[in-house]
This record gives sequence, structure tokens and C-alpha cells, in this order.
Amino acid sequence: MGLNRFSRFLAFATYLLIIAGGLVTSTGSGLSVPDWPLSYGSFFPPMVGGIRFEHSHRLIAGSVGLLTLVLMVAILRAEKRVWLKKLGMLTFGAVILQAVLGGITVIYLLPTFVSVFHACLAQTFFCLIISIALFTSPLWTKAEPVQFPKSFWIHRILFVTTALIYLQLILGAVVRHTAGNGIVYHALMAFLVLTGIFLSTYSVMCLPAGNELQRPAIFLGLLAVAQLFLGVGSWMTRIMMGESARQGVSAVLFATAHQATGALILASCVYLTLLSLRLFIQPESGHVSIVSGGADRI
Repeated sequence: MGLNRFSRFLAFATYLLIIAGGLVTSTGSGLSVPDWPLSYGSFFPPMVGGIRFEHSHRLIAGSVGLLTLVLMVAILRAEKRVWLKKLGMLTFGAVILQAVLGGITVIYLLPTFVSVFHACLAQTFFCLIISIALFTSPLWTKAEPVQFPKSFWIHRILFVTTALIYLQLILGAVVRHTAGNGIVYHALMAFLVLTGIFLSTYSVMCLPAGNELQRPAIFLGLLAVAQLFLGVGSWMTRIMMGESARQGVSAVLFATAHQATGALILASCVYLTLLSLRLFIQPESGHVSIVSGGADRI
């Protein structure tokens, strides 16, 4: 139980890191500090201008890295599930790679490919932490057997929706790091994502009441509605109003909130997909059921 609480705390810290990273990009502060890993040769430079966004991002990132190390060690010591131990090591490797990519973006002056990769890996890391929080929760380890009619396809719909959301994430990162290039494709993909989320939420809500998927499915649907309005607001302030509006408070807030909500949407869909697999798929046969006694195996 302590491992689950710690992983949830780390998920919260990671979400703060994503917001901090979004503020760096939205305010154009990515090169406010010319050196790495120190900031102007110091651990505590003057927090003025863009430095306060960039250095705050680095401080939070360092804290998340240390917390991830603690999480990995705790998993290796306390867990019996070999696959979860491997996942813990993979997660720590991801945060190390993320730190290296962050350094490369500074040293090589924000190369587009690296910046986009850095943004996508951040949200992938967030999903890994969310997954560990689910895998260490009673909801995963002590689930009761269930069998719902027509539930077999739900995890498939959720998987496709998750893939669409991740592709949209990549397109969004390209838009953010290339001053708007690809905005048309990003907007078109939004309709596919919304369709996938609608189908996912509708499919879950068609199941008998009281199942564990309904609340997160409703949350996912509400996030999608909010994201639609944030996307329109971000587009209006950063594209229609021209370059002069891009550093304004409203533009920064819309763009950062749009990115942060996108991270929650992806994480929520990953959570739903994994939970649907846990509830509806029996590993030995692939039938629509769950074996509670097999929690140590899955």
C-alpha cells in the first residue's frame, strides 16, 4: 500500500513537471539558461525573466528523477512480480533519457526533433508512472471476478483510442516546437480523437452500472470536452491574433493548459485500457473474465 501511495505522489509530481515544461515552451524560455546541467554555473541563479521558468523546470525534473530512483529501488525490494520490476527499471531509464534529451535541447539550441522527442517522452513517462500506480493498487491486485455481455471489444476500442491520442500528442508537440507548423493536421486529428473517446465512453457506460471503468470513463469524456475548448482558445490566441499575442498571458495559459489537459487525457485512456484488460481478459484463455487468484501473475 505504501508503494501505491508513493507512486501516486510521483504521478502528481510528474504532472507538475509537465506543466512546468509547458510553461517553458509557451513562454519561449527554452534558451534562457545557456548551460547545462547547471544554470549560469550555479544551482541557484537569479530567478528573473525566463530563467525562473527554465530553472524551476530543472529543479522539479531533478526531484522527479530522484523520486523515480527511490520508486525503482522500492519496487525491486518489495515486489514479487518480475514484470513489474522490469517496468520499474524501464521507468527509471526513461527519466534518465529524458534528462539527457533536456540537456541536448540546451546545448544544441532546441533542435526540433529532439524537442519533440523530449515532449513525447515526458508524457510517456507520466503514463508509465500512472500504470505503476494502477498495478500496485488493490483495484489491480484484489479485483473481483466480473463478466459483462459485449465487454470483449471495449479494451480494443480503448487501445485504438489511446494510439490516436498518442499520435495527436506527437502532432501537438510538432505544432508547439515549430511555431504552428502542422496545425491543420493537428486539428483534423482532433476529430478522430474525440470520436474515439466518445465511443470509448459510450461503450463503458453501456455496461451494467457499478463497474470500475465508469468513473474514469466519465472523467475522460469531461477532459475531452474541456480540451476542445482549450484547443480553440489556444488557436485563437496564438494563431489568429498573430505573433504579438504569443507571449501574452492568455496565450501562455491556454497553450499550457491545453498541453497539460492532453497529458491527463492520454494517461486516463492508458489507465482505462489497462484496467479493461485486467477486468475482462483471463490470461490463460483470453475469455471475458478475471481470475482473482492470478493477481501474483498479472
